[in-house]
Formats: sequence, structure tokens, C-alpha cells
Amino acid sequence: MSIHELTIIITLLMLFCVFASRYLTYFGVPILVFFIGIGMILGSEGIFGIHFDNPFLTREIGNIALCFIIFSGGMDLRWRSAKPIISSGLLLSTVSVFLTAFLVGVVTSFILGIPLLYGLLLGAIVSSTDAAAVFSVFRTQKSRLKSKVASLLEFESGSNDPMAYMLTITMLGIITNPQDSVLNYILLFVKQFGFGAIIGIALGFITVQMLNRMRLSVEGMYLIVGISLLLFTYSIASLIGGNGFLAVYIAGFIIGNTSFIQKTRFVHFFEVQSWIAQIILFVTLGLQVFPSQLVPVMISGIIISLILIFIIRPIAVMPILSLFKIPIKEQLFVSLVGFRGAASIVFATYPLTVGLPFAHEIFNMVFFIALTSVLFQGINLKPLAKHLGVIEKEDDKPIMQTFSQYMDELSDMPILGVYVLSDSPAIGKRISELGLPHHIRIVAIKQADHYVAPKGQTLINAGDRMLLTSLEDDNLNEVCEKFKFES
Repeated sequence: MSIHELTIIITLLMLFCVFASRYLTYFGVPILVFFIGIGMILGSEGIFGIHFDNPFLTREIGNIALCFIIFSGGMDLRWRSAKPIISSGLLLSTVSVFLTAFLVGVVTSFILGIPLLYGLLLGAIVSSTDAAAVFSVFRTQKSRLKSKVASLLEFESGSNDPMAYMLTITMLGIITNPQDSVLNYILLFVKQFGFGAIIGIALGFITVQMLNRMRLSVEGMYLIVGISLLLFTYSIASLIGGNGFLAVYIAGFIIGNTSFIQKTRFVHFFEVQSWIAQIILFVTLGLQVFPSQLVPVMISGIIISLILIFIIRPIAVMPILSLFKIPIKEQLFVSLVGFRGAASIVFATYPLTVGLPFAHEIFNMVFFIALTSVLFQGINLKPLAKHLGVIEKEDDKPIMQTFSQYMDELSDMPILGVYVLSDSPAIGKRISELGLPHHIRIVAIKQADHYVAPKGQTLINAGDRMLLTSLEDDNLNEVCEKFKFES
């Protein structure tokens, strides 16, 4: 088969998945599952029999793809929505992940009859969640989770991959180097999270400053700067012993919550790159899988998946959420939609790359757990959300969402969503009295629970939500600082 014939086959399969997703995701099956299927169809035991058994390449492709996915997730998380749930979200992304890893490890060791350390390794690998599938299902079905629930899931899933990564490499270290002391692993945790956080914060602010100070004649160059600094952040953090995934998540969060030139185009671009990364990642993971090896783990995999979904996840989540007096129905929903996703399957390649005993069994088990988790929980997601009452009504949807949800016709202009702070000098003034630069426009205003068409006589109140745009390359951040608008 020539490269041209293979390319035609692959592109036709991908187009089929994209078009089929319009109908099948309505039933709760995320589109990325189809791309795993493409990989399996093309792979060693598939119809086209392309031999692929390279865990090293799969791991590296997975790591780079996760960088784009995690970075985009960080940019999508708004500080204003994350602030009320920051404490509960941090506990979910650390303590809950640890509890999940431990409990899954004990159960897996018992069911599979493997040493406890190997069971704990598998538990660490599947300890993080992936909300991308959750939100893709709801977007397809034109529904939206209540803001607090959505923010909690988004924050948890975006920030718990670094913890799962740390637990995975720690368990690998304990198994391969049992002579190392506990103190070494404690120091490793501190170094990974400390250096990762420092690099992420520093390069996040540096990226914003660079984008604001540059005056590039070609707009596409801003996107190249973004990609370069993203990969540099991950690589430099990993090189000095920090957690590269944590670094890119923090950098993305800072960038997404700061004003800079071409921000709308920038965020749109990385949302697209995140989807491309997910497609490449899932096709590669599908290629790495040998379907015949999944058959022996089916029964045990189903049992572990059900225990993880209905027992372990609620045990690891609900006590934490109870501390913050979150309603029981919201607790149940968050605990029952902890999808296992791409990160888990990528981390499952790590034991393969070091030639660990039981490595293939662990990889196949993780792959099966992740796949059944997404399918089972995805199909039941919408009915569960309706039953527990965590879906917003149409008229409750706020005017400001993430930048990737802004109108396409304005995508070539810088747009900023802001809140009017209580000490803003704009309060009590009409728009015509503000003295805004003539290039700045207020596109929309939401006051209290109703929308207002901005006119010269419109009064500004504390707490108003507005969309600002600039007809030229004015720095919207300067306007926000002057009038105390919070983005």
C-alpha cells in the first residue's frame, strides 16, 4: 500500500468519525472514542495491519499532546469562577487522587493477584480524571452544567494530571529502585511541584508581557510565539526536575486570565490545537493496543471499573465536598462523572518503556478501564445530570463564557470579558461620560439578570458584566486598570 493510498484511507476514516459524531455523541459517546477505534482498525490486529508496537514513541507523542490539552484547559478556566471552589478543587486534585490511587491499587492487587506495589502503580495511573469528554458531550447536546459544578469538574480535571503523573513515577521508582529512602521521594514531590509551579508562574507572566510588547507585522507570529513558549515551559520545567504538566497548566491559567493583544485569536487557536492533539493522541494509543490482549482482562476490567465508578470515586470525593457544604446531589454528580481518559492511557505506557514485569497487563487493563469508563459514564451522563438537577436552564446562561465561545464574526478583534468592581470609578456614570479611547467599544452589558444594549446614556453599575473590544491594537488591559474592570 502506497503512502497516498494510506493517507486517503486515514482521512476518510477521520471524516467519517467527525460526521458520525454529530449523531452518536448525542447519546453520550464522546467523539474521541471513535479515533481510538481508527487506531485499532489501522493497527497490528486491525483490518489494515499496520504494525505498531513502540511504547517509547507512544509515550513521547502522548506527553507532547497532553501539554497542549492541559495548557488549553488552563486557559479555559476563569479565575472568577474558580475562586469560590479553589479549596475544594485543590483537595480533589491532590487528596482525592491519592485516595483513588491507593484504593484502586488494593482492589486491583486482590482481583488480579499481582503484587501490591504493581496494583498501586495501576491505581496511580488511573487516579486522574478527564473532563474533556464530559464537556464535549454537553456541548453536543446543547446543555450546560451549573456554573459551580462545571468549574469544579474543570478545575479538578485540569489540575489532577500532574498529581497522577507524580504518583506514577514515584511508584515506578519504588518498584525499580527499592533501595531509595522515603525521604528521597518526599523531596522528589517537593521538587516536582515547587519547580513546576515556579516555572509555570514565571513563564506565564513572561509570555503575556512578550505578547503585549511585541508589535509583529504578521498576526500568525503571535501563535508561533505561544507554541514555542508552551513547549519551552514544559521542557525547561522537566529538565530541572520540575513537573512539566503542572508548569504548562499554571502558565495557561495565567495567560487565560490576563489581557493581551490577539487574545481571542490566541485562545481559539489553542482550542483547535488541543483537539488536534487529542485526535493524534487517541489514534496513536489505538495503534499501540492489541485487541486480542484485551479479551483476557475483560471480566476483571469490568469489575474494577464498576468498583472504581460506584465505590472508590464516591469515597474519595464525597467526604471532601461535604466539608464545603456542597449539596448532596452535586456531590453525587461530581463523584459519578470521574471519567478516566487520555492521561491514564499515556501514563500506562511508562511501565512498558522500562520493561517492568506485568507492564503489558497493566497497559491493557488501564486501556480497558478508561474505555469502559468513558462509554458507560458517557451514555448515562445526561440522564444523571437531569435527574440530579445540575443542568442550567436556558435563561440562566451567563453572557460571559470562555473566550473560545465568543462569536466567530468577532474572532479577528481582541475581545475581553470584564466585571465592574465595587470601587470602579465608572460606577454611576453613563457610557458617554467614561471617556473611553475612541477605539474601544462596549459590545454587550449584562446588568443583574437582564441584558442591556449599550448606548451613550447607559449607566454603569457595580457587578455589571461587559464585553469590551478594540478596533485597533489598543491594550485593553490599560483600560481595565484605569476603570478597575476585572477580566
